[in-house]
Amino acid sequence: MTYVTSFEFFARVPKLLKERPLAKRFLTNNGHSSVGTLFLLVWTASCGTVPPQNNVPPFSKSQVAERSNAQYDQKQLAVTQLMEQAHQAMQDRLLTEPEDRNALFYYRSVLQIDPHHHGAREGIHQIVELYLTWALEAIDDLAFTKANLWLERAALADPKAPAIFTVAERLELKRSLSRRTIVLPEWVTSTTDLPNHDSATQRAVNSFFQDIAASIRQQGATIVIYSRSDEEGRWIYQSVNQYLPQRLRATLKLDRPARIDLIFLASSPTTE
Repeated sequence: MTYVTSFEFFARVPKLLKERPLAKRFLTNNGHSSVGTLFLLVWTASCGTVPPQNNVPPFSKSQVAERSNAQYDQKQLAVTQLMEQAHQAMQDRLLTEPEDRNALFYYRSVLQIDPHHHGAREGIHQIVELYLTWALEAIDDLAFTKANLWLERAALADPKAPAIFTVAERLELKRSLSRRTIVLPEWVTSTTDLPNHDSATQRAVNSFFQDIAASIRQQGATIVIYSRSDEEGRWIYQSVNQYLPQRLRATLKLDRPARIDLIFLASSPTTE
């Protein structure tokens, strides 16, 4: 039998009166308390049992270690899955888009679990390197809008990467450059198979390339040669380079129509 305290008893009296109407009737008799019935009520209420207390023993060291190992295994599983998703996103070139399904998102999720994870840090570095490579290619093509987009994406991945500032400076330098495009007329490109002799056509072609070489010298320009074939591109390069005192810096690309882009500082004097 378990005895209750007086406080517990008085807390239980209202409930007891509801459960035992006879006790309530005997307790109140014409407005006077009955000592006998009150004693009976007290004895009945005090004899109620108290639910046993569940005394949970503390975890043992082995149980704590087992729980810690389970948590570690769960973290490792999550990291492995995230890294696999990141690698697939890299292969699919989903570097920073779409939202919550890109390589950058997966790598950062890994770092939230393990801030020192080497693979995730290296992955973010690779994202930056890819964007900067694309930015440099766009700068060389004078596609400044695209170059700026790639730089913004690189900064999104790692705003503190030093190489971003280097490429940004190169972009600003290229923005200050001007471009002059000279389309090669058909009567010039059709002479690529002609023998090199002192004919009127050959003299005209030579004069055409001499004028281009003079503009390159005066403007300190570099050039981009667009040709319909590699062979034609090399012929255009040699035709210009022979009239320059130093070897010409040029980039060759396949495109139509055949043309030469002169790239120079905007402040440089131009000659048509």
